[in-house]
Amino acid sequence: MSHHCDRVVTAFVDLRSPYSYLALRPALALAQQSGVTFDWWPYITDFRSAYGGEVDQRSSREVAKLKYLYMDCRRLAEQQGLTIQATTKLWNAEFASQAMLFAKSKGRLWAFCDPLLAAFWRREFDLESMTDIQAALVRAGLQAFDWQRYREEKSQQDLAQASQLAERLGVFGAPTFVYQGELFWGGDRLDLLCARINKNNDVSKEDP
Repeated sequence: MSHHCDRVVTAFVDLRSPYSYLALRPALALAQQSGVTFDWWPYITDFRSAYGGEVDQRSSREVAKLKYLYMDCRRLAEQQGLTIQATTKLWNAEFASQAMLFAKSKGRLWAFCDPLLAAFWRREFDLESMTDIQAALVRAGLQAFDWQRYREEKSQQDLAQASQLAERLGVFGAPTFVYQGELFWGGDRLDLLCARINKNNDVSKEDP
């Protein structure tokens, strides 16, 4: 295992996943505390299969499960001073995920994602609107022309490569963090990831 691989966590988040949103601050704090680099990628979960189809197709059991999910997320969000309101539809995340990759390529990932996600979870942002996404990129300090060129030339290829990377690493949901080939699924597994990183750091210090 190379030293570079020891210092990188490959992280996958779904922009429509409340648990992905809730994992971001703790993950970024872990990155700062540990000195390990987090390499962020979008992941588009198959929510239709996971939660019983379209909103009006779900069984009473699936509805109850989702009600609990959002109640749970609101409780967790309060601990971080965040707001999460239940979504009203199954959003298409393809366009926003491409924009995430573009912002990442320009070094403006969090300037783009932080305000977008805060607004989305307050139900103040249309995740499928090309106009809104472009405006969010411009507010993050990026050029509309560069974004349009990226959309035409690289966006679909880059998103496909992100999906292929996730599949190759065995990722099946978000958030997922991959460190030295080991998967940690869910924000509630960040403590285990932290322990693994710290253990690796201790071993590295002992090496001559």
